[in-house]
Amino acid sequence: MAAKVIRPSVVLIKDDKILVLKSKYSSGDFYLLPGGGIEGMESLKETVIRETKEETNYDIEIQKLLYLQEWIDEKANKNVLYIIFLGKIIGGKETHLNDPALAKGNIKGIEWTDIKELQKITFYPAEIIPLLQKDHLSGFKSGGIYI
Repeated sequence: MAAKVIRPSVVLIKDDKILVLKSKYSSGDFYLLPGGGIEGMESLKETVIRETKEETNYDIEIQKLLYLQEWIDEKANKNVLYIIFLGKIIGGKETHLNDPALAKGNIKGIEWTDIKELQKITFYPAEIIPLLQKDHLSGFKSGGIYI
């Protein structure tokens, strides 16, 4: 039976740049949105708020649902559902010192990347890059898109 993973995450934009996590796993270095796994009886929003605080030290609020993206990894026997929200930073000072993934060496740091340059880095889920770029230009007027 395939492992089912739900990964809520958040898009945070500042000065036409998007906040991404530089990560390293067995497949090499890549970039992800802040977010992660649900703990206990957390809601999706509670999870992404907690994970973002752990990974970046930013306090955020969720503004809206942007995308649902399903990824099936047959090699790893895993089905991942990315639930991607648009968020806004409301406090905190940027750091990445609080996440448990640091102990494993998985998170290498956080970076503000030009949203126009996302296709130049290894970013997951890559399928959302064109949508992010288009929706950023429109002020994220659309939302709730299943990819």
